[in-house]
Amino acid sequence: MFHSLVLLQFVALPWLVIGEHRIIGGNTESIKVAPWYGSLIANSKLKCGGVLVKNNYFLTAAKCVDGFDVSDLQIRLGTSSCESGGSKVGVCKVKVHPQYSSWRFDNNLALLRTCEPLVATDEIKPIESSDKIPEDNSQANVTGCGARRGSVFDIDKGRAFSGFFDPLTDMFLNLPKQLHSAEVQILNQNQCSSDWKKIGFGYFFLLNGISELTICTKTSGKGASVYDMGDPLVVDNKLVGILSKPGCSARPDVYANLNQHKTWLDDNTKE
Repeated sequence: MFHSLVLLQFVALPWLVIGEHRIIGGNTESIKVAPWYGSLIANSKLKCGGVLVKNNYFLTAAKCVDGFDVSDLQIRLGTSSCESGGSKVGVCKVKVHPQYSSWRFDNNLALLRTCEPLVATDEIKPIESSDKIPEDNSQANVTGCGARRGSVFDIDKGRAFSGFFDPLTDMFLNLPKQLHSAEVQILNQNQCSSDWKKIGFGYFFLLNGISELTICTKTSGKGASVYDMGDPLVVDNKLVGILSKPGCSARPDVYANLNQHKTWLDDNTKE
């Protein structure tokens, strides 16, 4: 079975890179519209997205920092470019959610403390968290530097083979040059769970991670892809979620529901 998946992934690569290299179905975005957005860099390469929640605290997905030392990590802030510009800041502390598991969708959160407090500007500014959980079918926005048009192979790589195919896929992958955002629709949790059951590749045993601790979105032709993990989900300019699992437009995107993690966030961002 493993060898079959390897062959399928390899065969699919040429087709995957033909697609649009950005958040799926999104439009370019100015950092002045989303000054809270930042890119997580690990060992000098783009790893994930994230969001500034206080002047020296950056929130992303725990999966993004799993296996890295603090010295491996940097945060790029204050630029509309996905490749350069802005400010690179060092990370001095990482706090992973205590209930995080790499095999679940929920609790996929990590707080990174920058080595020095940041000064707020038009391009670098923390976002306020929402005190409401968005209703089913309501609209939200996701912002990030995500990669190509997605497929089942992208979804599977993100869970089962993270790191294994990186050198091969990077040969074909050109990351987006510009920050993008897309308007997406909040999806009912039961429907989200049902849609993920159809994917196969062993995902059926992960579905207990879709619960009140998560928020799902799904909009035809729009959504998150590879390198979008950690991206912020925003409603009315307030933060509601952090991308835990991109669906690559083939399945719903799954976010950590920050309204259910307020105590953890508050306790771990005290000065």
